[in-house]
Amino acid sequence: MAASVIYQNVERDITLIDIPTSIAASQGRSEFDVLLSTSPLEAPIEPKEDYRPKKAKAKANKAPELPGQQLAKPSRLHRPEDTTQHAGYKTLIENALAEIHDQVSDAWCAPRRLMTQIPPHGKGEAMEIDDPEKELESRLREWAIWSESKGDDTAFNLQQMMASLGATSEDGATSDPVIQKWTVSYRPARESPSGTRVAETVSQEAQTEPWASTFHNPNHHALQLTISENTSPTAQLGQEYRFTIPPRSTLFLSDSTASDVFRTSFRELTAEYTLPRHFDLVLLDPPWPNRSAKRKSAYEQVGGMPYFKKMLLGMDIDSYLEHNALVGVWITNKEALRDHVLGPDGLFETWNVGLIEEWVWIKTTTMGEPMFDIDSAMRKPYEILLLGRAAPHSWTTMAHAPIVKRRVIAAVPDIHSRKPCLKELLEPYLPDPTDYSALEVFSRYLVSGWTSWGNEVLKFNWDGYWAAAETASE
Repeated sequence: MAASVIYQNVERDITLIDIPTSIAASQGRSEFDVLLSTSPLEAPIEPKEDYRPKKAKAKANKAPELPGQQLAKPSRLHRPEDTTQHAGYKTLIENALAEIHDQVSDAWCAPRRLMTQIPPHGKGEAMEIDDPEKELESRLREWAIWSESKGDDTAFNLQQMMASLGATSEDGATSDPVIQKWTVSYRPARESPSGTRVAETVSQEAQTEPWASTFHNPNHHALQLTISENTSPTAQLGQEYRFTIPPRSTLFLSDSTASDVFRTSFRELTAEYTLPRHFDLVLLDPPWPNRSAKRKSAYEQVGGMPYFKKMLLGMDIDSYLEHNALVGVWITNKEALRDHVLGPDGLFETWNVGLIEEWVWIKTTTMGEPMFDIDSAMRKPYEILLLGRAAPHSWTTMAHAPIVKRRVIAAVPDIHSRKPCLKELLEPYLPDPTDYSALEVFSRYLVSGWTSWGNEVLKFNWDGYWAAAETASE
């Protein structure tokens, strides 16, 4: 059993996992590295009473309540199919939580090192404690665009279009890739995955080259990658960002809208290192459009669901699938998203993938209570991973399994957008857990041995999110 798994039953259909530990383990981090986190949730969250669509609020205000009559809730929150689906999840979740309670008497997560301990960033400038990733996200967008500007000029990239129209990021900086140029250097990381020092035979000299937004670590030890800004023609280095690249991992930092750029870079890198071009495991965590998206530069939100689904289909995910590959797509509890994945002309049908299992991530407090009231009409405390199998042959048409197995994963939520890393839980379902190829799309961190593609693939590999264990409070 993995160190991140706090409890798992014999059938492996009920699991309690620690999110920060699962990410650290997936990267081969040693016991000397601690992933910084937010405070674990101690009690359920009460949703705001006024959390309703504006139209629903206006309708409620106009329609006076008659004596003995309650106002009808917005129909959007009570679609019949939503209610039926939720009833099944509710029973499954409640039974799973009861079993974990019987087996786990301590807190439902490991002790955490909080982000308030993040050291000053850059040259003496302290990061904002309440939103430490804002500057990093701005740089990630800039580096992604810089690479795409050198790729296929015909590739549609919404961020480039926004930049040409004078759009700015949240911090007011322009996204024009011509303004800033970056270089990347790398050397063996401080320690190998086993926690021992890197062998002396490995060169400690840093190799420097222009930033290209694609990188592969062919070694069985981690690399420290530094992206530096050139501030003058004399190549004086300015601000720099350090990341730890796990062993045998591959990254493609680019928007999912730039599928042509990815395809070109993918073929070049796989040819250079003789890497597989088809994957036994493909995971996607799409940033589905939603009303709460606030970031002005979030290209995924522009155009709503019709544009976003078109973008997903334009990524040609099926062209990267190995025969009989395992395919997983994260969705929220909205029935409409299930339709986009499982319905007619949905992602699975287009990719010739049949649904076989559903994994339910229930977000809990440290005492095992659901993060929100499980029956709340405003917000549900769970998300779903739809797992399917690709066709074993090109002439086979896949259909959903007549009986879909459901499993429950409980975990105390962490920083926004962090999900449990399921590497250790998924590997037993692969033909050879010790020898397989995996692709994660919309990834926010790298995983040992995996390929990652997205506009934030380096986010949680940034050294600012990690601390040395020996300095952590006991």
